[in-house]
Amino acid sequence: MTEHDSRSIARIDWILLGVLLVLVLPMRVWVLHNTEVCARDGIGYIRYALMFEQLTVSETLQKNHQHPGYPALVYLVSQPIRAWQGESPDAMVLSAQLVNLMASLVLVFPMYFLGRQFHHRGISFGATLLYQYLPISSAHLSDAISEPVYLVFLVSAVLQMVQTMRERCIMRGILCGTFAGLAYLVRPEGALVLLGVAGALCVGQMIPAWRVSWQRVVSCGLATAGTAMLVGATYAIIIGGFTNKPSVTETMKGKGVAAALCDDSNFLFATTFAPSDLRTVRLQRSATAVAMEITQGLHYVGVIPALLGGLAFFRSLRGSLGFWAIAIYAAIHATVLVMLAMSVSYVSDRHVMILVVLTSYLFSAAIDELPRRLLAWTGNGMATSWTRSPMVLSLLIAVVLFAFCLPKATQRLHGNRAGNHAAGLWLAERVVDGDVILDDHNWSHYYAGHLFHEGREPTVPSSIQPTCYVVVTRSRDPELAKERDKKFLTPDARVVYHWPTDAAVGNARVIVYAQNRNAGMHPWKKGP
Repeated sequence: MTEHDSRSIARIDWILLGVLLVLVLPMRVWVLHNTEVCARDGIGYIRYALMFEQLTVSETLQKNHQHPGYPALVYLVSQPIRAWQGESPDAMVLSAQLVNLMASLVLVFPMYFLGRQFHHRGISFGATLLYQYLPISSAHLSDAISEPVYLVFLVSAVLQMVQTMRERCIMRGILCGTFAGLAYLVRPEGALVLLGVAGALCVGQMIPAWRVSWQRVVSCGLATAGTAMLVGATYAIIIGGFTNKPSVTETMKGKGVAAALCDDSNFLFATTFAPSDLRTVRLQRSATAVAMEITQGLHYVGVIPALLGGLAFFRSLRGSLGFWAIAIYAAIHATVLVMLAMSVSYVSDRHVMILVVLTSYLFSAAIDELPRRLLAWTGNGMATSWTRSPMVLSLLIAVVLFAFCLPKATQRLHGNRAGNHAAGLWLAERVVDGDVILDDHNWSHYYAGHLFHEGREPTVPSSIQPTCYVVVTRSRDPELAKERDKKFLTPDARVVYHWPTDAAVGNARVIVYAQNRNAGMHPWKKGP
């Protein structure tokens, strides 16, 4: 396969892209249909989206830690959905998930074309499909979180970065900067692509075979950085800085703070570790956590093939400046994650998704190449039997891997939160004006519809004593459970609902308490 063959796009590529869409769409629809609740962060994004119609754009951006790209899309998509279904929790979750369903389909295109910059069609096809079916990726691409939209822009930026390194032209730099700026509007890490471009441009000038005039290098670099800054400038100016995210700002200050956990508050898919005063210990634990999250992202079985794929193809890849641009970017991204982990003592799998995307190509390359090398090593490389065909063996390996991933990838999204969902629906039928819901997990509060009442609490006659409902999700740690109960429950609290409903209260997963609303802690508007 020549370098030209790896980049040329023909009719067969568009056919393969159509096949990918046909294979990906049922998975995305299935997971969307089989969603118990959205992610906790998804509730925050929905709250963010609704603020666009309650406050000015400037006020909305300043009040929120997250970047506005994904919430803005959720708000736009919610307009026809709410006109059809009405203002309800399910309508907003559907809106958020539809944004990501469309984004996951669009992601197929830049992922496939990025693979075609270095590999043949089979490897690009396999990597693109594999990523969509990896269990953790499948969950993220269907949930109400920003990652799918972010990955569309980020992978597009990486694709343009590779082509920028090949051509060193202004137009490619402008396209790279545009997508990097759009990625930044979704998550601040999108700006790291610019560092990858800068590093690769400098490396290119050090190698005689890649060297071009400094005028082209400077023009290309300025076009990329300038366009990215233009795209992201409005947001940065409004918030008065690079980002509002606590984890990033505190890491940049060199401080470790537990408050940064509000950045990604869902620890369902994360590696956490005990903090330490020793920098070397924090470094080792942080690097291990990043490696563990990549391993989980590849569903464990993909790690060894990805490493073997890297070893097998490194010799052919190292002659491309585009490959080194990706390597530099990946190294910078991983370093930033380690620095973040040293500050907040955890790494979320959402943080490493782009690294899983990039390693998916090596995973797919190993599935394609290793059977051929194994047959050649055993002396069966020229065998005519179909059972000894490298292509057949590769397909068999791929089928086995997909079968291994499928049960986990298709399971009910956040199915372990059925109790929180049920409690929210129970509360929705019983809360009245003046009642308040305290829920440290947010799901019951959201599905009871109280997110839509925030900032619009009605006046309650002074003769009425409102109720405070406290939703408690039972912790496996008894001491933690006692501390939480002490914090939220008052002596008059009584159990009014528990889930499962057929279990004893002591064995319940979710318990709802009712107590008098405290005017000092949770004041309300009192009427005559």
